[in-house]
Amino acid sequence: RASMSPAGTSAAAVAGSAVRSRSASPRAVATRASTGDAAPSLLPWLSRVTNDAGLESRVALADGPYGRSLVALRQLTPDEVIFNVPFSLVFAEDDSSSADARNALETSEANTHGDDDGLPWSALMAMRLLEARAGVDRPELKTWIDSLPSFVSTPPLEYSDEAIEACHDPLLIGEAKEVRAAHLEAAIALRNRLAFVGCDADDLRWAAGALHSRCFTHGPRGTHLAVPGVDMCNHCFENPTAQVRVVTSPDACQGAAATFEIADAEHLENIEKSESFFQLRACEDGVEEGSEITISYGPWPNDPFFLYFGFVPNRNPNDTVALFADATEIEECASRLGLIDTKALSVSISSGSTETDGVRSTTSTAARRRMMLTREGIDPEILEVARLLGVSDWRPLVEGRCLELLRAFPTTLKEDRALLDGGGLTDDEAVAVRYRMSKKEVLLGPIAQARAREAAREAETK
Repeated sequence: RASMSPAGTSAAAVAGSAVRSRSASPRAVATRASTGDAAPSLLPWLSRVTNDAGLESRVALADGPYGRSLVALRQLTPDEVIFNVPFSLVFAEDDSSSADARNALETSEANTHGDDDGLPWSALMAMRLLEARAGVDRPELKTWIDSLPSFVSTPPLEYSDEAIEACHDPLLIGEAKEVRAAHLEAAIALRNRLAFVGCDADDLRWAAGALHSRCFTHGPRGTHLAVPGVDMCNHCFENPTAQVRVVTSPDACQGAAATFEIADAEHLENIEKSESFFQLRACEDGVEEGSEITISYGPWPNDPFFLYFGFVPNRNPNDTVALFADATEIEECASRLGLIDTKALSVSISSGSTETDGVRSTTSTAARRRMMLTREGIDPEILEVARLLGVSDWRPLVEGRCLELLRAFPTTLKEDRALLDGGGLTDDEAVAVRYRMSKKEVLLGPIAQARAREAAREAETK
């Protein structure tokens, strides 16, 4: 499946006006990556290099409440092609189009960086982005690179420790700090290549943040790539106005196989770059004149949106909470809630019954991944473990666990809303608070359902 990249986050498993912000934070101090606003040159450049004289009559760049975006200059009809971007202009993680230039750099005296294996994909891709900006690698993309935002605030690369910790999610906090540490190590490992193109660790951090927030992934290997022009589209879950497809050359592939949605693009591994291109098309309802052109980044929970895109979608229908790390946690929770007799269970386990063998087997399977709660339902693994433990009704188990997790937060949802309304938070802290608020809303779902059932029972008895 191809979609906007979650940057490899382990947490990954969008509402109306919730879109990605590309605007610079008011507290940001731009690095040398910012040499003036070159974004207005992007569409004229894209029109020229794609031989699309009508591109600038269809769309334009605009500044709005969520930063820079694409807007329709006229009514775009249903399924109308907005523009195409050939693969020759795509900046890919495994790009080999400029191998000669990079090989020359790698053998130069200035490049004594050693083995880059083990560095984060975004650090290596960011290094190449800086080399392209300097004209060493992919000089044809310089106009696009100059159009990138001068600052992208994401937790691993730009947030303070206080802002990261405001999300109140220990696992995500740990992941953000691990990513930060990996990029600090990458800056050291790449220092000679950075110096060769007149850059430093700040520039590498800027480039990595820009790539984190605008890369697609495609194919079974999850290759990261950035598509000039398409990367200006902001995100919308419910009603995106456009979609991205990959189209192959009619000379290379005929019929239905010639065009397919990017969400079904696992076949991309076998397509030559010279024979295919990305296509931005209006959705089935078209796009009204003056409306923003948005796409869906994919059905991710809030974790990767927050961690790598630097924003939290409003009422994300795909947000999740990890209820249990494994089957052992389910057993411990059921015991705390008085739903199972742990002494009887231990006797049964020692006797080696079929049911307890099932618990062992399910525990082994469940240990490989966390078991999740969404706004719409729960992981079936939880139901199976509950059944094997002898829990007759799984709902009190889930409801009790939700209450435990809610009480573990240092603030309530009401207090979080008051913090946002009070206006005393930094931009980064506000995003982190919205992240934890969404998790609490997910946890409140089963509790609200339990209260509704209880109210219905009381009404029946009256």
